[in-house]
Amino acid sequence: MVSFKSLLKSTAILFLVLTLASCSGKKEILSDSLQERFEQGLAEYEKEKYYKAIDHFTFVVFNSPGSEIADDAQLYLADCHFNLKEYLVAIDEYQRLIRRWPASPLVESARYKIAASYNELSPTYQRDQTYTHQAIQSYQRFLEDYPYSNNSDVAMGKIKELRSKLAKKAYDSGKLYMVLHEWKAAVISFEELVDSYWDTEWIDPGYLAIAQCYAKMEDTENSARFLSQVNPKKLSNPQDILLYRNLSGDQ
Repeated sequence: MVSFKSLLKSTAILFLVLTLASCSGKKEILSDSLQERFEQGLAEYEKEKYYKAIDHFTFVVFNSPGSEIADDAQLYLADCHFNLKEYLVAIDEYQRLIRRWPASPLVESARYKIAASYNELSPTYQRDQTYTHQAIQSYQRFLEDYPYSNNSDVAMGKIKELRSKLAKKAYDSGKLYMVLHEWKAAVISFEELVDSYWDTEWIDPGYLAIAQCYAKMEDTENSARFLSQVNPKKLSNPQDILLYRNLSGDQ
């Protein structure tokens, strides 16, 4: 006769076996569902239906963060927001990939796209340039960590463009002070340009403007000193060329 204790033990074992079998079945179903949702996300992404793609990629990321396709789904999720021009959201999603899967080979792409997102947020030179500075810093850190990346040349080109924008802002700020006959304040703006953005096309117009300011202040010594640093062959504006000739004749 089977004891009540033995019966309970057998029942418990049977329940455990059924539970494990059930879990295994669910895991298989979930895995198949994840792969299916990921492929559906890719299909929607290719059709540029990014909002629909976001739903599928989000499902994969949240239901199986440890799967082999989770980091891929996270990158596509971020790319969807980037393509929708939701750049701040995209940056958050790229950063989430870097935090959750730091060893993923996709981190390089995420790092580059963070810089690209800040670049897209960078406004015209007349406005606040916070995002411009963040873009430059992000591109520079990317180049430091991935100097041989396929995106290195593009990153360096973007840094050059962004620095030129900041130089233009400093140049126009100095010109505004000149309109107001605030010569010393103008010199400070132009000196910021030549000190910080010496590698841009604004360096020679900057030196020329400083020379002009000192000439207006009747400081011929400093005017001559800064004029001597101008490369006239790099001046493209006809007014700058004429100004250089006039100042050269005055010295």
